[in-house]
Amino acid sequence: MKLQIFKKKYVVGLDIGSSSIKLVQCIKKENRLQFIKADFRKIQTNDDFLLRDKEIVSALKSLLIGIDIREAHFISSINCPKTAIRKVTVPIMPKNELTDGIRLAAQSYFPFPIESAMLDFEIVNEFVEGQVKKYQLLVAVSSQKTIDRYLSILRKVGVEPRSIIPVPYALQKLAEATSSATDQAKCLVDIGEQFTEAVIYPGTGQVSAQAEKAALSGSKKSLLLYRKILIAGNNFTKALTMALISEKGKVELSYDEAEKLKQEVGLPPENEQRIIDGKISTVQILSMVRQPLKSLADEIGRCFDYYSRETGGEKVALLELLGGGAYLKGLNRFLSEELGINVRVGDPLEGQKIDFDKVGPSLKENSSQFAVAIGLTLTEDEGINLLPLEIKEKIKRTFKRSIIELISVGAICIIIFVLIGMFIHLENVRNRIEVANRELSSLQHQLKKIEMQNLINKILVDKPYWGDVAKELSNIVPDHIYLTRLSMANKMLRMEGIIMAEEKEKIISDFVSVLENGIFNNVKLVSIQEMKNRNKDEFELTCFID
Repeated sequence: MKLQIFKKKYVVGLDIGSSSIKLVQCIKKENRLQFIKADFRKIQTNDDFLLRDKEIVSALKSLLIGIDIREAHFISSINCPKTAIRKVTVPIMPKNELTDGIRLAAQSYFPFPIESAMLDFEIVNEFVEGQVKKYQLLVAVSSQKTIDRYLSILRKVGVEPRSIIPVPYALQKLAEATSSATDQAKCLVDIGEQFTEAVIYPGTGQVSAQAEKAALSGSKKSLLLYRKILIAGNNFTKALTMALISEKGKVELSYDEAEKLKQEVGLPPENEQRIIDGKISTVQILSMVRQPLKSLADEIGRCFDYYSRETGGEKVALLELLGGGAYLKGLNRFLSEELGINVRVGDPLEGQKIDFDKVGPSLKENSSQFAVAIGLTLTEDEGINLLPLEIKEKIKRTFKRSIIELISVGAICIIIFVLIGMFIHLENVRNRIEVANRELSSLQHQLKKIEMQNLINKILVDKPYWGDVAKELSNIVPDHIYLTRLSMANKMLRMEGIIMAEEKEKIISDFVSVLENGIFNNVKLVSIQEMKNRNKDEFELTCFID
């Protein structure tokens, strides 16, 4: 099997929406995202699932051009009427019983049956309520049929996703990444073609004591609120296709005309009066879309009210619009007036260090529509993942094999390095032995010429005790010192010799001490000098004989 562990890994966020597919490819580098690619493809809304899936596959193939699928971790969003995420409270129980317990408790939290739905959860808090220990969980569910359909589509383009994640969970991760320490609660609203997802995130700033109490264990995560709203971009388009009777007769726009009008004109100000394409006035446009606009504002307002009740009066300070619907002209102005809150088009790149060299300015200029895809790249492996259990287990087994391969390669590298080190050390020892042998050979010739008796016979033959001096020297001269010359003048003995050892200073010092303890006194080291061969030093000593 080809080892892939040391190769570069990319993260690809894949947001498969109702009217478009967004793709973001990046590398995580410490505290920054380096974007490699950001692109999207429009797809036609079609009630025929076979034709629609065929179009999605074609769009995906186009988006994946230039991406090495084997080297990328794909994280896909999922959304349908039966995809949702909620906070659920259950008693603490053994882990092998937890999934069944969650499924039983969660039935009262979701507005649709979840018996056969795919389910995953994340433990947010542990707390005690009425002397009963409980878990507060983040539970995500989605239709098994929808997940199987997504997997089938992705496999047709050769993609095995690492995670499938609900859109609100990706928005939560995005909120966490773009919030600063001074942020108050904010609401992220992603307006798609079929659904609007609202997530209220408390930020990382201070919350009131009452809000902390409402949060049970005090974790900010427990203050999160999620809501799926069924008013979305398609409702505005349909509203513009309604027949309208005016002084000029009956006016009725086609779906394509209404979509174009929505994108080019948006929501005109109330005080504006002009005719668009000779067919419809700005006043009429505003009148036709007012009902879905008001419904959307009311639904978001109910989210704010619920959050305020749950947190003991905390207020949402900011509303950020995301997704393709965020660019509807005048929408932020209308919602700000209706809700009495600051509303702006959100920037999912805010607070992040990003390289735009390879993706160009398009990502920065249209970042809001890539919000979910960017949020997907920020999720972690241990979070919520709606992949079927058998696929998760397959991923775990692959990861374990990779770890084993990594350990094996590491062990082999260590052994190789140790062996290389041993060979180098052995070669050094051999070189040192060879040098020592050459030195010993050169000394043999000198040692033969150095005969103590001959030296003694050449000096002061009139001293009757010289035999005792020779005997004393022969007993105390260490192995690494060779005497080459002895002379005496005015009762002072002069010794010259060679030291052959690395610790020269210690050896000569010890030799002086030994001389002092014997028949010699007033021993002095006159000189010590390094010879051309750095392993040998010449020295000269003087002393007196008792």
